[in-house]
Amino acid sequence: MHFYGFIRDVMRDPMLSMEMSAGSTLGDLFDRLAENTKLRERLLTRSGQLETNTQVFIGDTRAASLHEPLGDSENDFTKVKVFVLSASAGG
Repeated sequence: MHFYGFIRDVMRDPMLSMEMSAGSTLGDLFDRLAENTKLRERLLTRSGQLETNTQVFIGDTRAASLHEPLGDSENDFTKVKVFVLSASAGG
């Protein structure tokens, strides 16, 4: 995983590698990451959904939900990119 933006200050490194079992979803990955409470607060709402300012990409495709699979039968591994963008005031 690569972390960008507002998330990097709660991570020791901007990149993290972890093994996930076949059939894992983005939600499974975030459950494992939830051990880092500050990271969970930045990424997820209290109900466990992605914050609106969180953009997650699996490979080059933007994930629409936490139910997205991390890989498919053609890929043994997939890069996951997590962007957390600071909310900006509009006018």
